[in-house]
Amino acid sequence: MDTSTLDPGATASLVQMLSGIVGDDHVLDRDAAAKVHTGDMSWLTISAAAIGKPLSRPDALVFPSTTEEVSEIVLLANRLGVPVTPFGGGSGVQGAANADRGGIVVSLKRLNKVRTVDRESMTAVVEAGHVIRELEAGFNADGLSFTHYPASAEWATLGGCIAARGSGVLSTKYGKIEEHILSVEVVLPTGDIVHTPAVPRHAAGPELTQLFVGAEGVLGIVTAATVALRQVPATRIFRCLLFDDLDAGIAAGREIMVDGLRPPVMRLYDKAAATGSLERAVECGIDRAAMVLMFDGDVDSVVQAEAAAGIEKCLKHGGIDHGSEAGEIWWKRRYDFYYPPHAPELPQIWATMDVVADFAHIRGVYDAVTEAMMGAIDPKWNMTLKTHFSHWYPWGSMIYPRFGVPKGPDDRDEALGLHDAIVKAATEAALESGAVINDHHGVGMRLNDYLGDQLGEGGMVMLQGIKTGLDPNGILCPGKLGLDVASA
Repeated sequence: MDTSTLDPGATASLVQMLSGIVGDDHVLDRDAAAKVHTGDMSWLTISAAAIGKPLSRPDALVFPSTTEEVSEIVLLANRLGVPVTPFGGGSGVQGAANADRGGIVVSLKRLNKVRTVDRESMTAVVEAGHVIRELEAGFNADGLSFTHYPASAEWATLGGCIAARGSGVLSTKYGKIEEHILSVEVVLPTGDIVHTPAVPRHAAGPELTQLFVGAEGVLGIVTAATVALRQVPATRIFRCLLFDDLDAGIAAGREIMVDGLRPPVMRLYDKAAATGSLERAVECGIDRAAMVLMFDGDVDSVVQAEAAAGIEKCLKHGGIDHGSEAGEIWWKRRYDFYYPPHAPELPQIWATMDVVADFAHIRGVYDAVTEAMMGAIDPKWNMTLKTHFSHWYPWGSMIYPRFGVPKGPDDRDEALGLHDAIVKAATEAALESGAVINDHHGVGMRLNDYLGDQLGEGGMVMLQGIKTGLDPNGILCPGKLGLDVASA
């Protein structure tokens, strides 16, 4: 079904006006855009595109190279009443970056510069379209590190990480993206350009920077950010611990966190994930639940002491020391999980849920979500479920239940029904057992219907008020986060 917002004549006029802003070579019309742009990397998007019904259907795809050009594009969209959807590297897995209402997709790929590096303050100003893996490689060459290593670093951009409140494999020590961002440059839905205060956690009014972190582009288009840097650590220590009992692994992880140790990596895999995913990648004889640990730092004696203390806590809870090799191999191959043969492909159905809870609830959340997902569809579909705990906090942890149906129905609507049944069961079980429905992948199209259950009526009224105030014409990402043009 064609839900484009513009007729062919209006589309041609729009392309011409956009060309006047960024040049003819940096605008694609609807037909040209369809050949290169299908949306993000979610199963929802990939499966729809495969049958010729893409979820992202822009009337125009535009590639600005400056913040001022982004502002002009947004001003134009306001005058015309055309939706705008920002797009980074397309690595999202929730459908947030899909232009499902048509309009303009603003690709930020050309906004990819490191504007400044301040070695004294250990900060840099980076544009939103910079790909994370390339950004990190550039910093590493100068002995610096951004320390934000999302699994999708090959494609993910800085702006996308900010929009989805992304995390990375080092988050247990260094934090999620919000801990890396000091300030942002953002184009508001009205076209105004705002620079938030240069340092975070000031007492000069509310923290405006964090308003845009996790907002999925709904409240503004982040075009650059001041990011915190660190030195590349001088020492890294890896260890793998095996556990006969998942509860013991959770208890060990909890004690490590509440006692103030901070391993950058602490990934606890249940038996299905340890033997079905981790062991396939590292081939080190892992045959039960397993925890991969990594400690790092610049003072070797401190890293050695912290690693020894963390390993000892695991041993105290029944962990079996499996040596360092599995962890070292995992680190070298950490991105391999996202390529074949590890990554799923059609005609499979797949998705990753990531729900977070405090320590008082996390085991109950694991049980409830696991039971709900396994019971959501007929066993004849041979669904697999592999879960690990990969991001830890002083107050709790999160679970990654990854499901896969080896071959779903040939009919995409039937396949979508299975997908949605599993997501619904998992999300409702998470809410009922005390979890938050997402830790760092965002809401997008997949969880849009559940945000009201999470925030409550009052929370949604507050969010709508912010949206209406910033976007009076409702042009930016309409319908996302449960906020629609009709209610703006």
